[in-house]
Amino acid sequence: MKYSNKIKWAFAAAIIVSVCWLIGDIFVAGFDPNPEDYPLFSKTYADQVNVEFATLMLEGSTSRLMFGALIGALTGPLLLPATWLVYQFFKNTKAGYAIFVYWVLLVGAVLSPLGHAGFFYVGEIYKAVYHTDPVAHTYLLETGKGFMKMLNIAWGAAIGVLAIGWIGFALCILFNKTLLPRWMALFTPFVLTLLIIPLKNFLPLPFSGWVGGAIFNIAYLIFFSSLLFFFRKKLLNTYP
Repeated sequence: MKYSNKIKWAFAAAIIVSVCWLIGDIFVAGFDPNPEDYPLFSKTYADQVNVEFATLMLEGSTSRLMFGALIGALTGPLLLPATWLVYQFFKNTKAGYAIFVYWVLLVGAVLSPLGHAGFFYVGEIYKAVYHTDPVAHTYLLETGKGFMKMLNIAWGAAIGVLAIGWIGFALCILFNKTLLPRWMALFTPFVLTLLIIPLKNFLPLPFSGWVGGAIFNIAYLIFFSSLLFFFRKKLLNTYP
């Protein structure tokens, strides 16, 4: 396949996966509940659960949470060509720093689907607690602890690795190691995430929940859209 076609398909993959994960985040975690509205968790079991997570997805139907988890997890492979696309913007793709950033981002991409899908199980187990007789709560709460531990490990690992990769890429932009101007460091996903977080507090429901649940993938979509509209031709002209 010609290099130009590889770039076009990689851009398509990057935009599609960003949109799918944004939608997935909104469906699986795009809620902004008031924990005080659920005293079973905020008071009765407050010492046994993570109250924020226990109440986060109570309003989501099973079909909604499942769709949100699956649209992200099943489009996860598209993160691989999207990551390869980022790698192409290095001036010297054989340099150690370029290879390091590329592989770190690849590892983060591979880890991400499990962490994303884990929200479904956490949401469903705490919905089960909320809607069942108290006699079953002891067992369900213990199961919920296990699901939360799994989510913390899987999602925490993915976010941690991706943070290292995107911070590294932003530094490479600042040190002029890429084809991108230095101001594009502000549009890398990690930096954009930090800039978007405060926005949630100024939005009404349901938009505050949507933004809060999808912050990282809103940043992804902005970043890859910026590459597509402003720097696609520059990349193709540099590597014909």
